[in-house]
Amino acid sequence: MPMIKENDVICTTVNDDLAFDVFSRAHYLILVRDGAIIHREVNPALNSMNKRPTVARRCVELGATTVLAPHGSLCYPSYLILRRAGVEIYVVKPGRRLGDDPNYDKVSAWEVMYSSILAVKERIMEVISHEQ
Repeated sequence: MPMIKENDVICTTVNDDLAFDVFSRAHYLILVRDGAIIHREVNPALNSMNKRPTVARRCVELGATTVLAPHGSLCYPSYLILRRAGVEIYVVKPGRRLGDDPNYDKVSAWEVMYSSILAVKERIMEVISHEQ
């Protein structure tokens, strides 16, 4: 399993109970260093058309060195934003809580492809629901 280093600034998205949730749905974007939350804000993706990339850009703006992306969060544009900024990317299971035993994997091409398909599906469902 990959290692997150001491003093890394970790960016991720969570809900009120600190459970990881997909970039496009989580209530909060947080930064964590050495196990402590050092920044918390309302998830900027909630009011954005480009949900996942908005989170990736904000993580870079806040100086994250590592992103814990809940499964389904890393569409191709988000992945590119983070890679170009030199951010380490790991995938975590949605529903697991911050502070639980770490269980994360290095991002894979499969994850990016799955997340991209999920993002397209979510966008289509938004359009359909707004037309009614």
